[in-house]
Amino acid sequence: MLRDLFRHGLMRAATVLVLLTLLVACGGTPATPTAPPEESVASEVPTSESAPATSVPPPGVPTAPAPSTAAVASAPPSATARATATSGVRSTTPSAVAPAVATAQRPVTTSALATHRLVTYYGHPYDDRMGILGEYDPEPMVQKLKEQTAAYTAADPSRPGLCTIELIASVAQGSPGADGLYIARTPKAEIEKFAQLAEKHGCLLMLDIQMGYDTIQNDVNPLLPFLKLPYVHLAIDPEFHVARGEIPGESYGSVSAAEVAWAMQTLGDLVRANNLPDKIVILHQFRADMLPEKDQIKPMPNIDIVVMMDGWGLPTAKTANYNLFVREELIQYGGIKLFYRQDNPLMTPQEVVKLDPPPLIVIYQ
Repeated sequence: MLRDLFRHGLMRAATVLVLLTLLVACGGTPATPTAPPEESVASEVPTSESAPATSVPPPGVPTAPAPSTAAVASAPPSATARATATSGVRSTTPSAVAPAVATAQRPVTTSALATHRLVTYYGHPYDDRMGILGEYDPEPMVQKLKEQTAAYTAADPSRPGLCTIELIASVAQGSPGADGLYIARTPKAEIEKFAQLAEKHGCLLMLDIQMGYDTIQNDVNPLLPFLKLPYVHLAIDPEFHVARGEIPGESYGSVSAAEVAWAMQTLGDLVRANNLPDKIVILHQFRADMLPEKDQIKPMPNIDIVVMMDGWGLPTAKTANYNLFVREELIQYGGIKLFYRQDNPLMTPQEVVKLDPPPLIVIYQ
């Protein structure tokens, strides 16, 4: 019944998806389909008992940070202790004699980014149009993810791939719902299932928030019991955090520097209070106005910020956007999102690891 209601709601978003196709082809990301029914959301907020704090290191990741650092940013690095850690060094080698894999010194962090490249499958289990997590049952999905991850290890053995799952934990809606917030939260039991799946297979888990009209605090706070787990991290998607009077999927949203800073400070406090590995915070971006105060977003202790170049298109367009949003405007680290169906041709792992700086996270939808 839950899935039937969910798919019925998706039909209402079909017109929006068609209208956005041309925008997406130029670098946008598809409108998020309607989420699970509202009656399954409000009562399903996790409790602290559901995900106890633990100091166990992330699966398959060393506990000690790598020794060296690099600095790549369009502005001078912050004076914080973590500001020297970035995703790579801009190459000065002429393209005709460029190395097979763009080199990057090791970040200073206790997260997986110290030694690994995260290869990520994205989506929601309620519908295949939201990503790979809805196309396969959990176990076959993880097996495919492991195969994709192995391809990145082969392309760049110096930075082995680490399987990662990005689950949309709060899904923007095309209608306001009972609370008028244009958002529905993934049930606690569903998040627990994916947390257990990630732990079983030695994967990381990213919890993605879309916010709608709600505040970032209201989206993050229910997830804190899960974020206490050492292998669970946060992704923020500004696209659907729209202003009052706008509708997610019809207008593009944004997040402020203050909102991002609050999330980073909250997770940093969580790390220090629970003796956890550093937390990763992904910021999805394919338009400048999604992060209008990007120059004010600064690294913080115990947090790894990854600007994720989102949106589908030709490799040339994706590379151009990556150069702009990641290389030229880099805050700390970079990542890229690829689309199995919409990217034609799909960039290969060999092409991805040659980007400058090499992305530390690669997401597939």
